[in-house]
Amino acid sequence: MGLVSELRRRNVIRVAVAYVIVAWLLLQVSDTLVPALYLPEWFHSGVAFLLILGFPLALIFAWAFEMTPEGLKREHEGDRSQTIASRTGRRLDFLIIGVLVVAVGMLLADKFLSSEPSIEPEPVAENVAGPEETVPSIAVLPFVNMSADESNAYFSDGLADTVLHMLAQIRELRVAARTSSFQFRDQSLDVAIIGEQLNVGTILEGSVQRSGDKIRVTAQLIDVSNGYHLWSGNFDRELQDVFAIQDEIATAVVSALKESLLDESSELLGRDQTDNIDAYTEYLLGINDLNFITRDSATSAISHFQDAIRLDPNYALAYAMLGRAYCESINFGYMKLTEGLAAARVAANHALDISPDSSTALAVLGLAELYDGNLDTGGQILGKAVEVGPNNTFALHGFAGYLQNDGRPDESIATYRKILRIDPLSEHALSSLANVLRRQLKFSESSETIARYKSIYPMSVSAPWLESFNDWEQGNLAAAVTSMTDAYLFDRKDAESPFMIGMIYLEMDMPAEARQWFDRTVEIDPQHIDSRLAPIWLNYYLRRNEDENVRLAREFLTDRMDYWRTQGYIAHRVLVEYAAKTGRHDVALEALDNLYPHLFDDPPRELDANPWVTYYAGIALYQSGDLERGRLLIQFVLNQQESGEAFYGVVGLRSVVAHLVLGDTDAALDKLDDHSRNKYSGWHDRFDLEHNSIYDPIRNEPTFIALLDEYRENAARQRQILQATNADTSVQ
Repeated sequence: MGLVSELRRRNVIRVAVAYVIVAWLLLQVSDTLVPALYLPEWFHSGVAFLLILGFPLALIFAWAFEMTPEGLKREHEGDRSQTIASRTGRRLDFLIIGVLVVAVGMLLADKFLSSEPSIEPEPVAENVAGPEETVPSIAVLPFVNMSADESNAYFSDGLADTVLHMLAQIRELRVAARTSSFQFRDQSLDVAIIGEQLNVGTILEGSVQRSGDKIRVTAQLIDVSNGYHLWSGNFDRELQDVFAIQDEIATAVVSALKESLLDESSELLGRDQTDNIDAYTEYLLGINDLNFITRDSATSAISHFQDAIRLDPNYALAYAMLGRAYCESINFGYMKLTEGLAAARVAANHALDISPDSSTALAVLGLAELYDGNLDTGGQILGKAVEVGPNNTFALHGFAGYLQNDGRPDESIATYRKILRIDPLSEHALSSLANVLRRQLKFSESSETIARYKSIYPMSVSAPWLESFNDWEQGNLAAAVTSMTDAYLFDRKDAESPFMIGMIYLEMDMPAEARQWFDRTVEIDPQHIDSRLAPIWLNYYLRRNEDENVRLAREFLTDRMDYWRTQGYIAHRVLVEYAAKTGRHDVALEALDNLYPHLFDDPPRELDANPWVTYYAGIALYQSGDLERGRLLIQFVLNQQESGEAFYGVVGLRSVVAHLVLGDTDAALDKLDDHSRNKYSGWHDRFDLEHNSIYDPIRNEPTFIALLDEYRENAARQRQILQATNADTSVQ
């Protein structure tokens, strides 16, 4: 009898097949249970080792022993006429078939069931985020805090955030931003749903258990398309080893995605980090504070980053985030501009001394230049920040703002759509995109973006703001005031919404109602920027208290508050019109020269990032008799607008005024005719036309009369609509 025949007779081959299939099933069960039960990393490897070790033993056992009616005997001791090997073989066949059925069932279930979402996900609209990219993509979800102390949540969040930051340095990988991926905290959604909403192909999830100086970290990389684990890891380490864990996770993820981790990328992963656990803890507390910014949290974030730097003076990322915290404090009005810019620059430069390719630090410097009026310099730095950090949404937001201010709206829109591919649930990106689309008079696209925003954040106070501005720009003032009132009712402690309600009432020629809402703004916060603007606007509209208004305007500009809100241009206008009316050009020129000396050099060193500043400085110079320098600044604004690059805030009637100042009445009338076809593309046009003395040379022209009459008729019509809705116009 040959060897093969003897192997068959003794069922050795059947035992081998059955053993391999059962071993495979056991490995699948182990792969699932190890991360679920937080078993040590070596457990799965141990199971595999034992199964491999048992395979030759099973074959030896099948060869040496045989089943007989009297039980199991060694093969050479039994009577072959009494063997039941054939019956045992059939049982093994049934076992093999049964195990194969189970295995096939598991594969089919994994393929077809795990990839089907249990609820219909909300798709990301193409017009919001733009076409999808084909680069590998990943979202890092917040790691679950498994520690007994719930206050350790900042640590588990911070670990995930740090891994996210490390992965975001890799150019070949698109990494979903924290603001989107962390919104799925504590949600038991299928990975297919999360992947579709975040527009990514893979998801990294995990947990952190911390007890004293011991930590246990579990992480799994999951393929969204089928739910398969591409990689999983378990780490039981000393707390001091957390940095090694971060490196291992990031490297393993990249390897699992089959992306070659180049030397340059490897260097980037660790260049701006720290190996000081106390400094790292302070850093994590700082970024936790920046997630939901208030005056107190911004102050706390700055303190934590400063502590991190004190503990590790070479902690580049802490320096960079300190600079960002200063920028956020400026944006929200928690720090004065000069103080905040100086601190931000110092922090960012320290970060760049340590890590020259720090995208966040470069973005901070770029924003500081923009805030300080250096548009070209700021744009160049922000461009580099985006180049070295293509996944850095902080840098991308700054760059999109620069593009808008530089009169490149299409590129700005494209950048916001890119941000939404990285950060599809970002409130900031959605609202910014809606605003820039509105400023380009793309009201339909803006409305679609707002609808997307509301579907994600139905209770957000920003949604009625966006709707109000969209209606306001189109002349739908009754709808605009209703939406802005809804915004006020969301948050009665916000000073901005009552100010905006007052502005819309002025547009409808309802100054008594406007005054009530302006007073409410002052009651909420007397030092708020809008509380400072409210009396200036009301005095200007009613043509009263001119000397007092000039004083208020000069104080407003001296405090450099005009950089935060575009409504601040009224301060420039008040000074310029006062100078033109009284001949006191020194009043306007002294205030503007002190604030913007770069515009008053001969020739100007650099134009200002704020177009209102360039615009009114040019008018002030020209009307004072300094024709050459004034013409240069005014012409710059005209070139931007008339080339079709809608310079931020300088739209519509601004070019009409510029041509009138330059004495070109025919060009002014042509621009006025163009403006009449987009009548509601600017704010406050009616009372601008009514009160601005610069329009006097064309005030009797038919086009001017017809346009002003149409504005007045619309104001009356909007008052009727408001009354028909029984809207309560009083402060609530």
